[in-house]
Amino acid sequence: MSSLKTCSLLPAILFISACSANTLAIPNDTSTSLAQIQKNSKEISCQDLQNPAYQQAVLKKINQIRQQSRQCGRQYFSATRPLSWSNNLYKGALSHSEDMATHNFLGHVGSTGLDLKSRLKLYNTLGKANGENVASGQKTLDEVMSRWLSSPLHCSNLMNPKFTTYAIACASDQSAKQKSYWTQQFGTR
Repeated sequence: MSSLKTCSLLPAILFISACSANTLAIPNDTSTSLAQIQKNSKEISCQDLQNPAYQQAVLKKINQIRQQSRQCGRQYFSATRPLSWSNNLYKGALSHSEDMATHNFLGHVGSTGLDLKSRLKLYNTLGKANGENVASGQKTLDEVMSRWLSSPLHCSNLMNPKFTTYAIACASDQSAKQKSYWTQQFGTR
């Protein structure tokens, strides 16, 4: 099993006041596109996340996680409301995953020095509360989610009741092994 580098165990959380986020939500009526999904979450790979139907499947899985009370390290979280998909968060998450894959690093500060706050401003998603989880090496959605849920800080981002919007993206490097770089972003409307 691939292990996360130390810096990925420190998810970025920003609490900023007096800012708004422009979020484009994908419509809830995705029954047609979801019916086309042929893989379960154990098989969803990095490349699958570019398909909006798989994005909705991931969002459904995240919201199932949030529907259950959970202990994240020493912090207890009650079940909380579902998240909605944000296309702008997705653009920022994908950009960061591609940057990490291209430059072979794992972290919350990009190769050009942009941190989470700067990326969120760039993609018009900076809100009152934002968070980010990153990981590398996991081949499937289940692998990366299992890793994030076992980490108290990553788990706290997943369960944070302040967050209302969500996106996840992934990019693979160009090596023979095609190492995957995952970015999960959380925001508020």
